Amino acid sequence: MDLEAIREHISYQKSLCSGISALDDELRVLRGQMAVASGLQPEGMSPAAFQGLCDAGSSLQLRQVMDDLEVVQKRVRRLNRVYAGQLRRSRRSINVLINVMANYIGTYSPSPGGSARSFPS
Repeated sequence: MDLEAIREHISYQKSLCSGISALDDELRVLRGQMAVASGLQPEGMSPAAFQGLCDAGSSLQLRQVMDDLEVVQKRVRRLNRVYAGQLRRSRRSINVLINVMANYIGTYSPSPGGSARSFPS
């Protein structure tokens, strides 16, 4: 996987996280509105109690949305673990290359005070 593909995946992850956050906010607002309408405290409302306030069709839809949200959250967590592993491995590779180059730093540099050598043509 090249660097540009990783950047595209990171951008995709950010959009997924933004979408999840927006859905969480909407769900929180909806729970609060339904709790207030039914005379309950929004903070103490369980998902089962929340679904109980809806009719059967809405409750099924809500359950599907919550299940879909859970699937997306799991996927984002898995992708985050994969990319974190890639970054750790990339960092180790870069460290190895830095160490190799540090050992040869004097080998390929021009000698101090020396002029550029010309080769006969």
